[in-house]
Amino acid sequence: MTAQPTPRGTALVLAVLAGLVGYLWLFELGARRTAEPADAGPPPLLAVAPAEVARVELEDHGTRLTALRDGEGWADPRGRRWRASAVSDLVDTLGSLRPVMVVDPEPEKPADYGLGEAARRLELSGRDGRPVLALELGERNPAWTGIYARRDGRPEVMLIGGLLSWELEKLQSAVPEAKP
Repeated sequence: MTAQPTPRGTALVLAVLAGLVGYLWLFELGARRTAEPADAGPPPLLAVAPAEVARVELEDHGTRLTALRDGEGWADPRGRRWRASAVSDLVDTLGSLRPVMVVDPEPEKPADYGLGEAARRLELSGRDGRPVLALELGERNPAWTGIYARRDGRPEVMLIGGLLSWELEKLQSAVPEAKP
């Protein structure tokens, strides 16, 4: 003999089900919606929008590369156009690239990281001429997955993703050629 569902039994099952759904909605799903967002980590290297950068300078062992933004893109101080999108790609990368970690908060020997007198220097300035980013760039880490750097004269050594090295190589290969 099988039991027939009764209206009272069906109402009881629906009430229990509604109570469970209400509990899940209020305490489980609601808590997920109102939870604080996860820490996004350190801010990007470039604190302004890439479109606000008007000057990029890279000093590498006595050689200085300068790119100036104008209405048509990027040119060197003599007005020669930079090839490809190397300068824009570098600036865009700096706008999204974040330090991987602080390797050494107060290094005794910055030269161990390729920093100090022999380091490359990358400086970006805004439309108003004020510096928006200054990096001292050292050696690659042993795994070649990143590059050591210091920001704006601070002592701590950061590890920045290897993408920055690639963008700097692209920049150096896109230097405007002297016109004959």
